[in-house]
Amino acid sequence: MALFIDQLTGQLIVMAAGFITIAYGLLRTFTIHSELTKYKQAIEAQYLPLLVIGIYISITGFYGLMAWPLPGSYNILFYDLYPLLGLGLIMIALGVKNGYRLEHLGFLGILLGIVTMYYGAEGYLKNMTEEPAALLVLYVLTGLSAMLFYPVSMFIDNGNPKLKIFLLIDAILLILTGIVAGYIGLVAVPDHLSTFSKWVPFI
Repeated sequence: MALFIDQLTGQLIVMAAGFITIAYGLLRTFTIHSELTKYKQAIEAQYLPLLVIGIYISITGFYGLMAWPLPGSYNILFYDLYPLLGLGLIMIALGVKNGYRLEHLGFLGILLGIVTMYYGAEGYLKNMTEEPAALLVLYVLTGLSAMLFYPVSMFIDNGNPKLKIFLLIDAILLILTGIVAGYIGLVAVPDHLSTFSKWVPFI
């Protein structure tokens, strides 16, 4: 019997809901045809969802890093980067709320996006999880979404109309990522309910 509970299903479902919510905010901003201040006001509405989801992902991600609730190297695959996603969402939330420039967070997104895709490729090549192809798709889509936040951040900072299309592209990627994450998480729910039905804490 495991000492720590595997809460990966909930984490994937929250990730899915969070990404689709962010996509909704980007699409709402994309539909606005006005000056820079209107774009900033539209994206500022994402503050609370980003903050709440970021806090949840950060807390549960650090829990995973410290407790290692999954078998062996699966903890590395899933928890090396998950808390960084949470911290990134919190930083974006604070940025849009306080009017900070997001360009450098966008650049960080490029770097972490590349790393995320690398993790996904390694997990796929090592045939990790019961659906390694779905794992690869999830990590690649997440990585691309993070990388495209760079031009999105530049648009939010400067309102350059040439970069506005990236709001739409990133929103589509985020929706696809959310669908894949939600699928993986929801499919695992019945098995987790059965596996942990008689679980009790040791303390």
